[in-house]
Amino acid sequence: MDLPLHEACMTNNLRKAQEAVSVSPQEPYKRDADGRVPLHWAVSFQYGEIVSFLLSMMQDMDINELKDESGWTPFHIACAVGNLDIVKQLYALHTKPDLNMPTNQGITALHLAVSKKHARICEFLLNNGASVRVKDKRSQLPLHRAAAIGSMGMVDMLCRAGSPLNRNDGEGWTPLFHALAEGNGDVAVLLVKHGADPDLETTDGSKAVDFAVNDQVKQYFLRNIS
Repeated sequence: MDLPLHEACMTNNLRKAQEAVSVSPQEPYKRDADGRVPLHWAVSFQYGEIVSFLLSMMQDMDINELKDESGWTPFHIACAVGNLDIVKQLYALHTKPDLNMPTNQGITALHLAVSKKHARICEFLLNNGASVRVKDKRSQLPLHRAAAIGSMGMVDMLCRAGSPLNRNDGEGWTPLFHALAEGNGDVAVLLVKHGADPDLETTDGSKAVDFAVNDQVKQYFLRNIS
């Protein structure tokens, strides 16, 4: 299938994009082999001018229906790449993005922004009502991810937004387990200060501290929560 608008969006060619739409007004809604419309690609490459042009041509569209084969909408992509200007543009649409819409893997925009350490995107999502309680297919909350990557700022942000602290994921681990296993002792201490229970056990009786990456992290953690 010839998809000139998709190509224009991948090469940042605004003139070619305008020509493609003038020839075929339905071009913005055509999908490629991955189920992506041109807007997916313009957002992915962060080509702001083309994003604005496409949105002006798609006034009546529901962005929540523009899922690709993996269940990603352009809004998921915008939050993953971390472009706040594009996130705000998409959120300003008449039919707003569903902030808690999951991909096929159960991943929300907040999961994605947290995983990529996009703090400003996380703040925007939380300020506009994104839930901190949605689990992905691995039963992980955004807080599990923030703890694993060691982001103090995002852990604090998510805790203050009311994230459950002692929720198990598919492995039976709370965010505290992930923090210690990845060597993020400072994050582990912060989680306890917010109310995480250091005495919770897995089915075999192990506590989070038993999974500390090394003795240095273990001792730091025990010293600072006593």
